[in-house]
Amino acid sequence: MNNSKISSLEFDKIKLIYIFTSIGSVVLLVIAFLNFLDGDVDMALFETLIAAGGILNAILLKLTKNVRIAENFILIGMLLLICGIFVDGGYRNTGIYWIYTFPLLSFFLKGNKGGILWNIAFFVMAVSLVILDSTGYTTVAYSTDEIRQALIAYVIIMLLAYIFEEALLRSYNEVSRLAVTDQLTGLSNRYYIFSRLEEEIERAKRFDKNLCVILFDIDDFKQINDRYGHDVGDMVLSEFSRILKNSTRNVDTVGRLGGEEFIVICPGTDIVGGKITAEKIRMAAESAYMPEIGKITVSAGVAEFTGTENVAELVKNADVALYRAKKSGKNRVELYSPSGNIVRFGIDLQNLSLKKPASAGRH
Repeated sequence: MNNSKISSLEFDKIKLIYIFTSIGSVVLLVIAFLNFLDGDVDMALFETLIAAGGILNAILLKLTKNVRIAENFILIGMLLLICGIFVDGGYRNTGIYWIYTFPLLSFFLKGNKGGILWNIAFFVMAVSLVILDSTGYTTVAYSTDEIRQALIAYVIIMLLAYIFEEALLRSYNEVSRLAVTDQLTGLSNRYYIFSRLEEEIERAKRFDKNLCVILFDIDDFKQINDRYGHDVGDMVLSEFSRILKNSTRNVDTVGRLGGEEFIVICPGTDIVGGKITAEKIRMAAESAYMPEIGKITVSAGVAEFTGTENVAELVKNADVALYRAKKSGKNRVELYSPSGNIVRFGIDLQNLSLKKPASAGRH
């Protein structure tokens, strides 16, 4: 896994695993040494093996960046350690306190759904050891009353960990949403759009798929702001955003680049489909009526990915076409072409309209 592809949440998990493994392994090795001095050689060896496994897990995580394997390995190690502590008692019978680290760790690493499953596994293990102890198959170092009180405290900590993780996840999702969303229009912002376009370009290259980009600009928007005020200008931006959402496919990505400029990323769409989509949106904007100002119009520029452009180049090509639309009288759609009109299969794409036969539709 490439470091650039690691999400911030995964990065936080990796940091926690490193910190927990480092501190936990050192503490466990110290306790193992103390157990060895007390003559509990078996427990000392067991704790040393668990600590060594944690260190190896951290090294493996460093090499592979595979968070899922690392988090499963660390939780399995914790369950084995707790199981051993229940049977042996740990250093001077204080090992039971280690169980309270498990709910916090499991919920953070696995989320609430996965965390519940891991905590159920812990309870099954604890109850099984008590049953085996009562039937004489094994010897548990703690009395039934001690285990019962420990599990009651554990349940309280588990519930608090669940609530905390739920609140943390909601906050994280909201912050993540705000980080990629334009506050006024609710569309994707510039940061997300460019990141998404980079992904779509890579996908178009890998699978030899069509891809086009459409830039829109609301005509005479500065005059609207100057004449009616910024509140009305914001209403115009919001209304056109609604039109964009209603006039595009679910697979399209719609965003606001800034000011009155908007973008639509159309995967699987060639220049013909891009022209039709842009015309559809232009006509919808022209047909819309706002009581505050009446009608608005938009201009658009369409550029198709030819297999060589990067993100900046593809957006620039669409911007060149948009500029041409503005200079040609506004309220129109222009296609990017370094050499003028684009003709494909005998169709003059610059003059293509929605009244063309279905064969000229989106592919």
